[in-house]
Amino acid sequence: MSSREFLRGARRIMVKLGSAVVTRSDGAGLALGRTANIVEQISHLQASGREVVLVSSGAVAAGRNILRPGARRGIDENALPIPSRPLELLPPRTAASSSDSSQLAAVGQGSLLALYDAMFKVYGIPTGQVLFSMPDLLYTSTRQAACSTVEGLVQSGVVPILNENDALGGAVRPAEGDGSVTIDISDNDSLAAVLAQELDCDLLLLLSNTDGVFTGDPAEPGSELIPLMTPEIASQVEFAAKSSMGRGGMSSKVTAAMYAADNGVPCVIANGFNWRSILDIIEGQELGTLFTPPQ
Repeated sequence: MSSREFLRGARRIMVKLGSAVVTRSDGAGLALGRTANIVEQISHLQASGREVVLVSSGAVAAGRNILRPGARRGIDENALPIPSRPLELLPPRTAASSSDSSQLAAVGQGSLLALYDAMFKVYGIPTGQVLFSMPDLLYTSTRQAACSTVEGLVQSGVVPILNENDALGGAVRPAEGDGSVTIDISDNDSLAAVLAQELDCDLLLLLSNTDGVFTGDPAEPGSELIPLMTPEIASQVEFAAKSSMGRGGMSSKVTAAMYAADNGVPCVIANGFNWRSILDIIEGQELGTLFTPPQ
């Protein structure tokens, strides 16, 4: 029997998708085919009686594509349905920079949710969005209130789509000691780890563009995949740089995975580019790096 056979019994699964998974490598918008494949896998899980909570990055990348230089924005007055006398044309404002990630997230979040909503509707599955700001997770009362909303969505057969509220990211940082969690909530990896515990998930999947955690840089010869991570191994591993599309790197994922495992939630860091990665992991195949709770 595979050492991962126990994953077959996971009923509530949190799937976290990194920016590198849901966006194109050239930065030109969302990766439609790959995202559709993941949605189909999640729909299979729902059909088998499992519950899925989706944590998805990608809003900033979606906004960057919408506000890319050269993209046509504005209204053609001649195309307005109500004819009127032409108004005096005012000179344009000096173009504001669209490089701020908060602005990009504000523009892109709606497009990201609309994509998920349209894709899940193909399988008859409704979606709901919940955005979290840092104080929502650091304080017990607000964290539990937000999770109560997510719990209600899950019980109603809805796939909740969660994301850090990047449009307000970093706006409020409580003083040290005011919070009630022991992990620095700085990206969607740590957000997923905290919520996986709070929502009593049976499994957390952190999907990225690498096959898991390696003994060194995956691009270097001799670097090997670590199938089962322990605290001793984690202290000896050097992690690769973060993705160009997101804020979290492998170090962030390992920290989040160890937090989840220490709090009773098994976690697998795996490659979201693979065709059946989610379903294969649930079936107990030896993919990615597994973090298990202490015995």
